[in-house]
Amino acid sequence: MHARLARTVNIAPDLGAVMERGWTTHVERSHLEACAEHGFTAIRLLVTFGAHRTGAGLDPRTLRRVEEIAGQAASLGLAVVVSDNPDPELIADPGPHLAATVSTAGQLAHVFTDTGVILEPLTEPRGALDPMWNKVAAELIGAVREADPRAAILIGPRTMNNQRFLGELALPEDEPDVIVGIHHYWPVTFTMQGETFLGENHPFGDPRGWLGTTWDQTPAQEAELRAGFGQVAAWAARTGRPLFLAEFGTSNNAGLPSRVRWTRFNRRLAEEHGIPWGIWSLGPTFAIYDLTTRAFNRELLAALTD
Repeated sequence: MHARLARTVNIAPDLGAVMERGWTTHVERSHLEACAEHGFTAIRLLVTFGAHRTGAGLDPRTLRRVEEIAGQAASLGLAVVVSDNPDPELIADPGPHLAATVSTAGQLAHVFTDTGVILEPLTEPRGALDPMWNKVAAELIGAVREADPRAAILIGPRTMNNQRFLGELALPEDEPDVIVGIHHYWPVTFTMQGETFLGENHPFGDPRGWLGTTWDQTPAQEAELRAGFGQVAAWAARTGRPLFLAEFGTSNNAGLPSRVRWTRFNRRLAEEHGIPWGIWSLGPTFAIYDLTTRAFNRELLAALTD
C-alpha cells in the first residue's frame, strides 16, 4: 500500500457542510479519470467528518458519497486514502469531542473493511491536540484495529503533521506497519502567500504581505530543502517506518514559474529518497487542475511527471 501512494493527488470533496465551502470541489468521475490517465497512482480524500455527524454516528449520505468516490477511484486502478480533517471544536477543546472522533475512526474502518482503502483517522492535529497527540493517535489506531485488524493506517506527527516533530511521534510498538505522513509547505512565505485563512497574526506576519514572493531555486534554497529531506529520510531509516509526503503544494497566488520550480524540485527530492508523495491539490485552491476547463495545468503536470 505504501508503494501504491507513489504519485498521489489530494482531493477535498464538497459534501455540503458550511466549513467545506471555498476549498473543496464537487468530485466527478471525470476528475478521477483525469488523474488515472495522467499517471497518478492514488488519491487522498480529505473530509471534515466532524461536520457530518448525527446522534447515531456519521450521516449515512456522507458515507455513501465517500464510498462512491472511493469505489470509482478503485475501479480506475487508483489507491485511495480516506482522511479525517479535524473540525475547529476538536482542535480548540478535545475533551468533549474526542470520543466522537475516535468513534468515527472505528466506523470508517468498519465501512471500508477489505476494500484496500488506507485510513487516516485524523490529519493535521494542532492546537489543544498537540500536547496529547501521541495518546490520541494510539486511541485512533486502536479504534481502527478493533474494527479491522488488517487495515492500512496513515498517521503523522503533531502540529499540522510537521516534519520537525517526527522525533516526538511515539507510535504503539505493536503497530509496525503504520504509514507515517508528513506535510511540507516550506518556505511558508512562498507557498502560502496571500492565504488569509492563516490569519493576520502568523509568526511570519500577514500572508497578504508575502504576495510576490518567488522561489528561484538558488543554491541556498536548494540546500535548505535537501537538508530537510535528508533529515526525514534519516528518521525513516532509523525507525523503519514507511514515510509518505502526504501533502506539498503552492498557493494559486504564487507566480507560476516559481510554483513549477518548487514543485519539480521537491517531487524529485522525495523520489530520490524513496518517499511517495501527494500534491495538494486537484483544486480549487493550490490547484494543479482547472475545474472550469477540466484540464491539468500543463507546466505543473510536467513538474510532477517529467
